Amino acid sequence: MTSLFDESPGGKNVQELEDPRTQQRASNEINAALTPGLIHEINNILTGIYFNLEGCREIFDASHPVSESLQEIQVGVERIKDVLGRITQIYLNKAEKEPSYHEAQALIGAQLDLVRIVFPKTARITLTSPEQLLHIHASEHSFRIALLTMACCLRGLYPDGKIEVPLSVLPPEQVSLVEFEGVPPEGDCVGFCFQLPCIARSAYEIDDFQAGSSYSDISMAAAEVLVREAGGLLLFAKGESVKASKVLMVFPCHNLNA
Repeated sequence: MTSLFDESPGGKNVQELEDPRTQQRASNEINAALTPGLIHEINNILTGIYFNLEGCREIFDASHPVSESLQEIQVGVERIKDVLGRITQIYLNKAEKEPSYHEAQALIGAQLDLVRIVFPKTARITLTSPEQLLHIHASEHSFRIALLTMACCLRGLYPDGKIEVPLSVLPPEQVSLVEFEGVPPEGDCVGFCFQLPCIARSAYEIDDFQAGSSYSDISMAAAEVLVREAGGLLLFAKGESVKASKVLMVFPCHNLNA
Protein backbone atom coordinates (compact mmCIF):
# COMPACT_ATOMS: atom_id res chain seq x y z
CA MET A 1 0.00 0.00 0.00
CA THR A 2 1.24 3.48 -0.79
CA SER A 3 1.27 5.66 2.28
CA LEU A 4 -0.22 9.13 2.29
CA PHE A 5 2.84 10.11 4.24
CA ASP A 6 6.09 10.34 2.32
CA GLU A 7 8.98 10.65 4.71
CA SER A 8 12.23 8.73 4.70
CA PRO A 9 13.21 6.73 7.81
CA GLY A 10 16.29 7.95 9.58
CA GLY A 11 19.38 6.13 10.73
CA LYS A 12 19.35 3.24 8.21
CA ASN A 13 19.94 2.66 4.52
CA VAL A 14 16.57 3.42 2.87
CA GLN A 15 17.03 0.92 0.04
CA GLU A 16 17.76 -1.82 2.55
CA LEU A 17 14.78 -0.95 4.73
CA GLU A 18 12.36 -0.80 1.80
CA ASP A 19 13.28 -4.27 0.57
CA PRO A 20 9.89 -5.94 -0.11
CA ARG A 21 11.07 -8.92 1.94
CA THR A 22 11.33 -6.76 5.09
CA GLN A 23 7.77 -7.47 6.24
CA GLN A 24 8.14 -11.22 5.68
CA ARG A 25 11.45 -11.36 7.57
CA ALA A 26 10.00 -9.25 10.37
CA SER A 27 6.96 -11.51 10.47
CA ASN A 28 9.22 -14.56 10.79
CA GLU A 29 11.18 -12.96 13.64
CA ILE A 30 7.95 -11.92 15.38
CA ASN A 31 6.68 -15.51 15.11
CA ALA A 32 9.93 -16.74 16.65
CA ALA A 33 9.61 -14.19 19.45
CA LEU A 34 5.98 -15.12 20.16
CA THR A 35 6.34 -18.91 20.02
CA PRO A 36 8.06 -19.38 23.42
CA GLY A 37 5.42 -17.23 25.09
CA LEU A 38 2.60 -19.16 23.43
CA ILE A 39 4.12 -22.50 24.40
CA HIS A 40 4.63 -21.30 27.97
CA GLU A 41 1.02 -20.12 28.13
CA ILE A 42 -0.36 -23.44 26.86
CA ASN A 43 1.88 -25.46 29.19
CA ASN A 44 0.65 -23.46 32.17
CA ILE A 45 -2.94 -24.20 31.19
CA LEU A 46 -2.28 -27.89 30.66
CA THR A 47 -0.55 -28.16 34.04
CA GLY A 48 -3.67 -26.76 35.67
CA ILE A 49 -5.87 -29.21 33.77
CA TYR A 50 -3.77 -32.23 34.77
CA PHE A 51 -3.76 -31.08 38.38
CA ASN A 52 -7.53 -30.75 38.51
CA LEU A 53 -8.13 -34.07 36.78
CA GLU A 54 -6.86 -35.76 39.94
CA GLY A 55 -10.09 -34.70 41.58
CA CYS A 56 -12.15 -36.56 39.01
CA ARG A 57 -11.12 -39.98 40.34
CA GLU A 58 -14.07 -40.20 42.65
CA ILE A 59 -17.77 -40.15 41.93
CA PHE A 60 -19.38 -36.92 43.03
CA ASP A 61 -22.50 -34.84 42.62
CA ALA A 62 -22.94 -31.13 42.05
CA SER A 63 -22.43 -30.37 45.73
CA HIS A 64 -19.13 -32.23 45.86
CA PRO A 65 -16.08 -29.97 46.36
CA VAL A 66 -14.55 -31.41 43.18
CA SER A 67 -17.22 -29.64 41.13
CA GLU A 68 -15.20 -26.46 41.57
CA SER A 69 -12.17 -28.18 40.09
CA LEU A 70 -14.23 -29.26 37.11
CA GLN A 71 -15.15 -25.65 36.57
CA GLU A 72 -11.48 -24.75 36.53
CA ILE A 73 -10.87 -27.51 33.98
CA GLN A 74 -13.60 -26.06 31.80
CA VAL A 75 -12.06 -22.60 32.01
CA GLY A 76 -8.67 -24.04 31.06
CA VAL A 77 -10.05 -25.89 28.06
CA GLU A 78 -11.80 -22.76 26.84
CA ARG A 79 -8.58 -20.78 27.16
CA ILE A 80 -6.70 -23.41 25.12
CA LYS A 81 -9.38 -23.18 22.44
CA ASP A 82 -9.07 -19.38 22.42
CA VAL A 83 -5.28 -19.43 22.09
CA LEU A 84 -5.22 -22.07 19.37
CA GLY A 85 -8.08 -20.36 17.57
CA ARG A 86 -6.14 -17.12 17.61
CA ILE A 87 -3.07 -18.84 16.13
CA THR A 88 -5.20 -20.46 13.43
CA GLN A 89 -6.84 -17.15 12.60
CA ILE A 90 -3.49 -15.41 12.17
CA TYR A 91 -1.89 -18.05 9.99
CA LEU A 92 -4.83 -19.11 7.84
CA ASN A 93 -6.96 -15.99 7.38
CA LYS A 94 -5.66 -14.62 4.09
CA ALA A 95 -8.31 -11.89 4.15
CA GLU A 96 -6.35 -10.15 6.92
CA LYS A 97 -3.62 -9.36 4.39
CA GLU A 98 -5.97 -7.38 2.13
CA PRO A 99 -6.35 -3.66 2.92
CA SER A 100 -9.81 -2.76 4.18
CA TYR A 101 -11.56 -0.28 6.45
CA HIS A 102 -11.30 -0.96 10.17
CA GLU A 103 -12.65 0.61 13.32
CA ALA A 104 -9.43 1.78 14.97
CA GLN A 105 -10.49 0.68 18.45
CA ALA A 106 -11.48 -2.82 17.32
CA LEU A 107 -8.35 -3.21 15.21
CA ILE A 108 -5.89 -2.57 18.03
CA GLY A 109 -8.06 -4.38 20.55
CA ALA A 110 -7.77 -7.53 18.44
CA GLN A 111 -3.96 -7.41 18.78
CA LEU A 112 -3.75 -6.94 22.56
CA ASP A 113 -3.50 -10.67 23.33
CA LEU A 114 -0.29 -10.81 21.26
CA VAL A 115 1.07 -7.55 22.69
CA ARG A 116 0.66 -9.01 26.18
CA ILE A 117 2.72 -12.05 25.18
CA VAL A 118 5.52 -9.79 23.87
CA PHE A 119 5.79 -7.97 27.21
CA PRO A 120 6.69 -9.68 30.51
CA LYS A 121 3.93 -11.51 32.36
CA THR A 122 4.10 -8.88 35.10
CA ALA A 123 3.26 -6.06 32.68
CA ARG A 124 -0.20 -4.54 32.78
CA ILE A 125 -1.23 -3.45 29.29
CA THR A 126 -3.99 -0.85 29.37
CA LEU A 127 -5.89 0.60 26.42
CA THR A 128 -7.90 3.81 26.42
CA SER A 129 -9.88 4.97 23.42
CA PRO A 130 -12.65 7.45 22.59
CA GLU A 131 -16.26 6.36 22.24
CA GLN A 132 -16.60 7.87 18.78
CA LEU A 133 -16.03 5.44 15.91
CA LEU A 134 -12.76 6.06 14.07
CA HIS A 135 -11.85 4.32 10.82
CA ILE A 136 -8.56 3.70 9.05
CA HIS A 137 -7.74 1.85 5.84
CA ALA A 138 -5.06 -0.81 6.28
CA SER A 139 -4.22 -4.48 6.12
CA GLU A 140 -4.71 -6.06 9.55
CA HIS A 141 -1.72 -8.30 8.88
CA SER A 142 0.56 -5.32 8.11
CA PHE A 143 -0.78 -3.39 11.08
CA ARG A 144 -0.15 -6.34 13.41
CA ILE A 145 3.43 -6.88 12.24
CA ALA A 146 4.22 -3.19 12.61
CA LEU A 147 2.65 -3.03 16.09
CA LEU A 148 4.40 -6.17 17.36
CA THR A 149 7.73 -5.06 15.94
CA MET A 150 7.32 -1.82 17.90
CA ALA A 151 6.32 -3.72 21.04
CA CYS A 152 9.37 -6.00 20.82
CA CYS A 153 11.62 -2.94 20.54
CA LEU A 154 9.92 -0.95 23.29
CA ARG A 155 9.62 -3.62 25.98
CA GLY A 156 13.25 -3.11 27.04
CA LEU A 157 12.57 0.57 27.81
CA TYR A 158 10.24 -0.23 30.69
CA PRO A 159 11.61 -1.03 34.16
CA ASP A 160 11.68 -4.61 35.43
CA GLY A 161 8.97 -5.91 37.72
CA LYS A 162 5.30 -5.00 37.69
CA ILE A 163 4.96 -2.34 35.03
CA GLU A 164 2.23 -0.26 33.44
CA VAL A 165 2.26 -0.05 29.65
CA PRO A 166 -0.36 2.53 28.61
CA LEU A 167 -1.73 2.35 25.07
CA SER A 168 -4.28 4.76 23.68
CA VAL A 169 -6.23 5.52 20.53
CA LEU A 170 -6.26 9.24 19.79
CA PRO A 171 -8.95 10.88 17.64
CA PRO A 172 -7.97 13.63 15.15
CA GLU A 173 -8.68 16.46 17.59
CA GLN A 174 -6.23 14.98 20.10
CA VAL A 175 -3.61 14.14 17.47
CA SER A 176 -3.66 17.79 16.38
CA LEU A 177 -2.69 18.84 19.93
CA VAL A 178 0.29 16.48 20.21
CA GLU A 179 3.71 18.18 20.29
CA PHE A 180 5.52 16.09 17.70
CA GLU A 181 9.27 15.91 17.27
CA GLY A 182 9.72 17.25 13.73
CA VAL A 183 7.00 17.76 11.13
CA PRO A 184 3.45 16.87 12.30
CA PRO A 185 1.15 14.80 10.08
CA GLU A 186 -1.22 16.51 7.68
CA GLY A 187 -5.00 16.21 7.69
CA ASP A 188 -7.25 14.36 10.12
CA CYS A 189 -5.39 11.38 11.60
CA VAL A 190 -5.93 8.60 14.11
CA GLY A 191 -3.05 7.92 16.49
CA PHE A 192 -2.11 4.64 18.20
CA CYS A 193 0.07 5.80 21.07
CA PHE A 194 2.55 4.11 23.44
CA GLN A 195 3.48 6.14 26.54
CA LEU A 196 7.22 5.72 27.13
CA PRO A 197 8.86 6.00 30.59
CA CYS A 198 11.88 7.75 29.04
CA ILE A 199 12.80 10.37 26.48
CA ALA A 200 13.05 9.16 22.87
CA ARG A 201 12.96 11.43 19.85
CA SER A 202 13.47 9.01 16.96
CA ALA A 203 13.64 5.37 15.91
CA TYR A 204 17.42 5.77 15.67
CA GLU A 205 17.67 6.77 19.36
CA ILE A 206 15.78 3.66 20.47
CA ASP A 207 17.85 1.37 18.25
CA ASP A 208 21.03 3.05 19.49
CA PHE A 209 19.90 2.53 23.09
CA GLN A 210 19.29 -1.14 22.36
CA ALA A 211 22.96 -1.27 21.21
CA GLY A 212 22.17 -3.01 17.94
CA SER A 213 25.40 -3.12 15.96
CA SER A 214 23.75 -4.24 12.71
CA TYR A 215 20.40 -3.96 10.97
CA SER A 216 17.69 -6.25 12.27
CA ASP A 217 14.06 -6.62 11.26
CA ILE A 218 13.20 -6.32 14.95
CA SER A 219 14.21 -2.68 15.20
CA MET A 220 12.42 0.64 15.39
CA ALA A 221 13.92 1.55 12.02
CA ALA A 222 12.21 -1.53 10.56
CA ALA A 223 8.99 -0.67 12.44
CA GLU A 224 9.12 2.78 10.84
CA VAL A 225 9.18 1.20 7.38
CA LEU A 226 6.50 -1.36 8.26
CA VAL A 227 4.13 1.37 9.48
CA ARG A 228 4.67 3.23 6.22
CA GLU A 229 3.96 0.06 4.25
CA ALA A 230 0.72 -0.29 6.22
CA GLY A 231 -0.27 3.23 5.14
CA GLY A 232 0.76 5.26 8.17
CA LEU A 233 3.63 7.08 9.77
CA LEU A 234 5.71 6.46 12.90
CA LEU A 235 6.18 9.62 14.95
CA PHE A 236 7.63 10.64 18.30
CA ALA A 237 6.26 13.30 20.60
CA LYS A 238 6.75 14.93 23.97
CA GLY A 239 5.28 13.03 26.90
CA GLU A 240 3.17 14.22 29.79
CA SER A 241 6.29 14.84 31.89
CA VAL A 242 9.81 16.06 31.15
CA LYS A 243 11.13 12.49 31.56
CA ALA A 244 8.65 10.79 29.24
CA SER A 245 7.86 10.53 25.54
CA LYS A 246 5.22 9.15 23.23
CA VAL A 247 5.59 7.05 20.09
CA LEU A 248 2.64 6.96 17.74
CA MET A 249 1.50 5.07 14.69
CA VAL A 250 -0.52 7.69 12.82
CA PHE A 251 -2.99 6.83 10.05
CA PRO A 252 -5.34 9.00 7.95
CA CYS A 253 -8.83 9.04 9.45
CA HIS A 254 -11.64 8.05 7.06
CA ASN A 255 -15.18 9.31 7.47
CA LEU A 256 -17.28 6.46 6.11
CA ASN A 257 -20.48 8.49 6.51
CA ALA A 258 -19.33 11.30 4.22
